[in-house]
Amino acid sequence: GNLATSQGAYTSFCTVSEGVSCDVVLGSTYASVLGIPVGGWSILAYLFAAGLSFYLMRAPDEKRLPTATLLLGLAGAILGISFYFFFVSSFVIGVLCPMCLAMDAVNIGLFGAAWASFRSADTGSARAAFSPLPLLGAAAVATLVVLIGLGSSQNGPGQTPKTVAEIKKFDPRFYAYYISQPVIEAPVGAARSGESRAPITIVEFSDYQCPYCRRAYLDISRAIAGGPGDVEIIHRNFPLHADCNPHVESRAHAVACKAAYAVECASRQGKGDALSGVFFDNQSQLQVDRIEEYARSVGMDMGAFETCLSDPTVEAAVATDIADGVMAGVESTPTIFINGRRIKGGFSRPEQYRYALMIERDRLGVDSTGTPDP
Repeated sequence: GNLATSQGAYTSFCTVSEGVSCDVVLGSTYASVLGIPVGGWSILAYLFAAGLSFYLMRAPDEKRLPTATLLLGLAGAILGISFYFFFVSSFVIGVLCPMCLAMDAVNIGLFGAAWASFRSADTGSARAAFSPLPLLGAAAVATLVVLIGLGSSQNGPGQTPKTVAEIKKFDPRFYAYYISQPVIEAPVGAARSGESRAPITIVEFSDYQCPYCRRAYLDISRAIAGGPGDVEIIHRNFPLHADCNPHVESRAHAVACKAAYAVECASRQGKGDALSGVFFDNQSQLQVDRIEEYARSVGMDMGAFETCLSDPTVEAAVATDIADGVMAGVESTPTIFINGRRIKGGFSRPEQYRYALMIERDRLGVDSTGTPDP
């Protein structure tokens, strides 16, 4: 099947990380030429090379040099195109593909064998009857034309993608990486599981003292600002402190547990999102003795808030967030689920959150206004 349309349902054996992945490369727009997967073209080329090799072993003397020349030209073309895709994978997409590297090694070996066959067939009498230079020159020119065609078919002027097709073309690494991430049932939480939600749900497991969580929070906020209102953000707690999270050993984030309890209490007054924003906005000054100050700034009933902080169900609610996160594969923060697609660590560039929303709308058949396409 086509990896690019599997939407993360399949993960190949050689996908190790975002930087070492067959799926990222095979899911990119570079993975097919003229609508045919590069692997299909490779099989055809290898079958042709195998046929020439078998014929060369049985060819009469007068046919050995022309056949060896054709095999060398084909092997050289395969190796040249292989180098092109190595450059694309490593420097354009920015990912090392173990399977591709293995095939590069095979192609180098094929060229070496073809060169040895050519040298053994290139005797004085054979050269007098047939000159291999024109055929080798034609093969070199054909390879150059193919490489130029491949490059021109993929490269375009730098611009900000406005459609999924443009994301595939101008940011193939992100597109391929995003669709290769696993999709699971979004861990929205029991309290929200029966609610009617927006078409796109973003569940973020975070820690209020985690700098990367703050960046993800700000980037997501900007990505949905001014949008059609088709995105629901669900915050869930995953404080990285052993006092409340038995799945971590760190105690570096000393305020993380109490901040999580405070937001749970704020949520019970309908102020959870507001207090989350204040905590992230003031992350460098987030201290235990300032939590009440921040809670007061979002208009909370402070008497109810102080009572809530001593309620054992608050700690239980945070523990449930942590347990649900672990069940969903959360190991660090931030871990974000976009319609169930798990993104560990968030994205490296702010605009990629907007790209992800575009891809999800396209997958759901929803246009940029949040309305289903006719």
